This record gives sequence, structure tokens and C-alpha cells, in this order.
Amino acid sequence: MPKKGYFAVIIGITGGSGTGKSSLAGLLGCEVIDADRLYHKIFEENENLKEELRRRFGTCERKKLADIVFADKNRLEELNAVTFGYIMPEIEKKLLPGRDIAIDAPLLFESGLNKKCDFTVAVLAGRDTRIRRIMARDAISQEKAKMRIDAQKPDAYYIERADCIIQNDGGALEKAASKLKDILCRLKSDPAPPKMC
Repeated sequence: MPKKGYFAVIIGITGGSGTGKSSLAGLLGCEVIDADRLYHKIFEENENLKEELRRRFGTCERKKLADIVFADKNRLEELNAVTFGYIMPEIEKKLLPGRDIAIDAPLLFESGLNKKCDFTVAVLAGRDTRIRRIMARDAISQEKAKMRIDAQKPDAYYIERADCIIQNDGGALEKAASKLKDILCRLKSDPAPPKMC
């Protein structure tokens, strides 16, 4: 277990765009590593990443990249493979002993970050709910929001892999967060508590 040797728990939170992962992570009361936010920071500051993106995709402008990769799943996987190499070392630096940490990562399983976690949670939401959230958050058209969802993994992918599934179509996150806090407490006192929520 990743927490051996220190009194702390690492929880991984994942799911598709517009499901509410970050909202849930923010309710847990522990340190949050936001993989998307970290990627955006690296994207702005790392010239090596920008050059690699230009070479592979012909651009390093985020909106243009989004149009390219969300129209082609193979290109999306290529982009993910490139960015993992830059993001993973930065996340590793933040996994400090003795701290309860939530890793908010849409690619938790694809990147292998789930292996760093004591417990994994997948947040799901209905397609229409996700479309509305993505449109409002990113100020994009309904068509582009649908393209993003269609380029990502289906719900079954998360259901098969996560320790806990939370359906977030509105109004249930605070209750779910309370249950997850209880699970975190049990994980600290019992190395193998029932993994359910």
C-alpha cells in the first residue's frame, strides 16, 4: 500500500470532463493535486513541451490542439503520452509523506497514477449534464462539448476500475464527500477496510 510507513492516505479522483471531479476533491478537506491545473502551468512555462507539441501537432496553442485531438482519439492518446512525461515527475514531487492527498486526475488509470493511491473514486454524470457543464465552463459550443465527451473513456471504463463510483447529476456531492471522509478515516486505522461507498 502507498501509505506504508506514514500516517496518511492518498485518494485518486477521476472521471470524464464535466462530471464534477474537482468539486468533489475540494470538499474532502485535504491537500489536492489538480493534474489539469498542473498541466496548464507546465504548458505555459515549459518550452521543451511547447516545442514537442509544435513538432508533433503543428501547434502549441491550446484551442487549436483541442480541435485536433478531440476529433481523433489516436491523436488524443498521442497528446496524453507526451504530457505524461512532463506531468508525472511534478506530481511525484507533491506526494509528500505524512499528508492526506487527493489526486484529481482525469487520466488517473491511463497514467498509472492509481498505483500511487490507497483508494480510487470515479465521478460520473449524465451526458446532457456534462455537455451543459462543459459549455458553461469552457465557453464552447454544444458540438465541441459533445466531441470532448465522445473522445473520452465511457463510464464502463471507470466502473470496472475504481473502488468507488459516485453519480453526480446535481445535489449529491456533499453527501458523497462525507462518506469519502469516513472511508479515509477507516483507511488510516485499517490497512484493508471494505472499499465501498
